[in-house]
Amino acid sequence: MSDEPLIRLENVTFTYGGDVVALRDLNLTARRGEFVVVLGANGAGKSTLCYLISGIVPHIYGGRRRGLVSVAGLDPWDEPLYVTAQHCGVLMQDPEVQLFMPTLRAELAFGPANLGVDREEILRRAREALALVRLEGLEEHNPRDLSGGQKQRAALASVLTMEPQILVLDEPTSQLDPLGRWEIGEAIERLKEQGEITIVMTTHETEEVLHLADQVLVLDRGRTVLQGTPAEVFSQPDRLEAVGVKTPVLVAVRSTLLSTGQGAEERVDLTVSEVAEEIRQAVGAGQLTVRTDALPEPEPPPADAPVILEACDLTVEYPGPPPVVALQDVSLQIRRGEFVGIVGQNGSGKSTLVKCFVGLLRPKTGQILFQGEDIRRLSVGEIARRIGLVLQNPDYQLFTASCRDEVRFGLRNVGVPPDQIEHRVEEALQMVGLEEEADLFPFRLSFGDRRKLAVAATIALDPEVLILDEPTTAQDHRGRYQLAELARRFHERGGTVLMITHDVDLIARYAHRLIVLHQGHILLDGPTAEVFSQVEELKKSFVVPPVAARLAWELASVGLPPHVMTLDDLYRVLVPTREEGGARRENAGEGVV
Repeated sequence: MSDEPLIRLENVTFTYGGDVVALRDLNLTARRGEFVVVLGANGAGKSTLCYLISGIVPHIYGGRRRGLVSVAGLDPWDEPLYVTAQHCGVLMQDPEVQLFMPTLRAELAFGPANLGVDREEILRRAREALALVRLEGLEEHNPRDLSGGQKQRAALASVLTMEPQILVLDEPTSQLDPLGRWEIGEAIERLKEQGEITIVMTTHETEEVLHLADQVLVLDRGRTVLQGTPAEVFSQPDRLEAVGVKTPVLVAVRSTLLSTGQGAEERVDLTVSEVAEEIRQAVGAGQLTVRTDALPEPEPPPADAPVILEACDLTVEYPGPPPVVALQDVSLQIRRGEFVGIVGQNGSGKSTLVKCFVGLLRPKTGQILFQGEDIRRLSVGEIARRIGLVLQNPDYQLFTASCRDEVRFGLRNVGVPPDQIEHRVEEALQMVGLEEEADLFPFRLSFGDRRKLAVAATIALDPEVLILDEPTTAQDHRGRYQLAELARRFHERGGTVLMITHDVDLIARYAHRLIVLHQGHILLDGPTAEVFSQVEELKKSFVVPPVAARLAWELASVGLPPHVMTLDDLYRVLVPTREEGGARRENAGEGVV
């Protein structure tokens, strides 16, 4: 690694129009081949930092800057974007916004061709980029026909053909399924091994970057909270939790249960087996006590609860050519009062299934029954009153002038009496914590708050079933639990909940039943702990059980019950013998707000 910094920011403060201060007195130095990870809650300033380094600020988003910014020896403010782009490449969260050519070959050639690079040189760069992201053989495919992980790798390859010295990755895995995250992670790891490119990556997934990061920067409302090596940063879980950053699970378990004397030089890229062995030794030495009676087995919903939703021999086909079968002969029942998680790779049929449940899609064969009645006999209003769907992107559901109007709109449409509307509007906004923003234009809310508004508009209709489609997408550590907590409160009032997500820790905490879809079929269906125990079957869908569950299985020999699913479960069962263990436990929860 060269000692000459490729990125240098000194005392940088940046303010958007309207006096929104996004970064305050930021300092950052990164050298050739260094991997810098930037963490922080939504609104911390992570994307703004990416924009400053890449030149997106000020050439696309304007504002005022104070301080020094040097990128490969240039100040992006003094150079046009096409100059900065030759030194600094950017990969965004959504690959769709970066892919626009008819073939992958053309996509990779677009950037260097616009700079007048020789044809043979373009072909060489394209071959090398495709090999690195492992997309050889797909050169003539339309990028939009690729899977989510393939699209993101294609977007990465198109950036690499510009041969940048610096690569900025703004939450590149936040919209991907487990397979897609693994694919992108592998490509980034190969780039890191080459040691030629300086990488700056923002993320909420701390586990993904532990083994790669040379430097970690934690931001909170534009200010630097922590900065240093992964060991230096992640050895301070209390400070991370205070600013909404998730401590890597194994690090959290180790610091909560074990007296390791953890310091700045201690490893943090731990494995489940390593931590399990340390716990096993602590139990043997009498430092930890196993309390098998502290965690009763979860009680399943009554078997005689009435069926509220049912799919009967459901087959859904999207037009081609060739036609794509999204669901094939799927049959399942959802009973009243269940909290059901639905997981699986992108394209496995999850969203297709729930769209059938609310009548947005008509199956090729089969039918959907609501309380025994074919939903084709129900009007749109009747379905909306009974089954609420919150889409992955709330912006598809918001269109009025204020938050209050947004909730009011659905109530009027389904014929709620005027004297009841205002009470239900206020009640719904209070439930999601948006009563102070009632008169605000919805698109002035943060992305997370827009999701909460979509939930409020849905819950105000008082449905019997609530469906959340990917509530954790693009959410920070705190935000991903906020919608789940709303769903839990809805469930506690007697509602039925279906939640689609890739977040196994979240689903283990909330769902009593888990359905795993794979290639349009139901791969597994049963109690959550039982489904997560079927590791070999889960591998087909790239679903990995929660860390707490994997630790419990490895510790079965010392008496841990197999239905441990969450960190809270683990901490109930494993109790430090020393009195000070209880004090440490108070701040060792799972980040629910």
